[in-house]
Amino acid sequence: MEISCRVARGVAVLLVLALAGCATYRARPLRPEAAAHALTARRLTNPRLLRFLAIEEHRSGPPRWDLNTLTLVATYERPDRALAAARSGEAKAGEITAAELPNPTLSIEPAYDTTQTVPSPWKVGPIISFLIRAFGVRPALIARARAQAAAAREAIAVVVWKLRGKVRSALIAVWAAQRAEKLSLKMLAVASRYQRAVAQRYRAGMLSAATLTTVTLEQEQAQLEAAGIERRLRLAWTGLATALGLPVGALQGVRLDLRGISRPRRPGKLGPLMHAALLGRPDVLAALARYRASEAALRLAIARQYPSISIGPGYQYDQGKSKFILALSLPLPILNQNQGPIAQARAARRVAAAQFKAAQARVLAQIERAKTDWRCSVAELASAREVRAAAADELSRRRTEFGAGQIGRLRLLGAEEALVKAEQGTLAASVHERVALGELEAALYHPFLIAAGNR
Repeated sequence: MEISCRVARGVAVLLVLALAGCATYRARPLRPEAAAHALTARRLTNPRLLRFLAIEEHRSGPPRWDLNTLTLVATYERPDRALAAARSGEAKAGEITAAELPNPTLSIEPAYDTTQTVPSPWKVGPIISFLIRAFGVRPALIARARAQAAAAREAIAVVVWKLRGKVRSALIAVWAAQRAEKLSLKMLAVASRYQRAVAQRYRAGMLSAATLTTVTLEQEQAQLEAAGIERRLRLAWTGLATALGLPVGALQGVRLDLRGISRPRRPGKLGPLMHAALLGRPDVLAALARYRASEAALRLAIARQYPSISIGPGYQYDQGKSKFILALSLPLPILNQNQGPIAQARAARRVAAAQFKAAQARVLAQIERAKTDWRCSVAELASAREVRAAAADELSRRRTEFGAGQIGRLRLLGAEEALVKAEQGTLAASVHERVALGELEAALYHPFLIAAGNR
């Protein structure tokens, strides 16, 4: 009985030591009101945000609000990246779980014999069982967890690149609206001067009322278009704030650095970039990691067709006698040899392989579509610039003729109006070219909308 007491005390001490290292629960309730206040209070002047930008960009002084910096703002403020990072942390915790060894099992089955009281009616003793997994189970668990963690890490890069795409589109919209506003005001000024000139000739009896009505309608249409452009500019700023995860008021007074949009880098040879994208784009790497996870899952299923052994050494105090026990147990693979899970794992690996090939095919199709769109938009922009150059030459000739008294003011104003229309067409083509270039950089996972000389 004395030996059993000592054993029981030893087991109790081991349990206390084991429980001392356990984690404790700490409640972290979500407070919707506080979250809503923090959401509406976000600003680009947040000291923590500015420190984050300084560290990420390795620079001192105020940040330059270009595409790269604003992408960092989006990753800092938007919950999309936080969600991807949380999922990555969850997958990383899975690596810890996979690497852990199974805990031993302590079992105690006391018994009392009412028919025999001498020397002792008690039969008691602990048995500690250790699970010895089948060969290959633990390495397969670890490999699967690591592959899943790698896929989760690549998912963060996918989210960041998508956020960059949203910021890029918003910046292009702001850039286009700002230039469209200047051209619309210029067109309105020309249309107003033209309308006043026609009205003078109408009052002098030189033109008909129908002509004056037509010109007045054109002037009112230009005024309406100017108002529409102002609305478009406000919506563009709102879209930028949405892409950044900020309230619109946070962008008030902010001077954007749009040199990367105005003068973007031009793509060189696309062949190496295409090859790199097909092999190294985050979504491709994530699909590859998921395939590796499916391969590890198949290894795990095959390893589990062999039984794991449970060894249980123990001690028993049996009615005054000390007995030592060694228990062995293992499942008998008679009715099945884990063939169902193996077949499922093989099918899942085929699915993962098909998904990887589909991811590469999707990347190739996106690149080809973006490449075609960009080349067509470059040709469109070249044609628009030729039209603008011709309109500028025509206006120069008309000014010379007007100065020489060979033409009247209406023909000169008509040439000015034609030039503004050509500039508006060039702006539209420029927007198409930059949108296409943005889609190309998204497809190739390579930045182009960065001002020359900037990293």
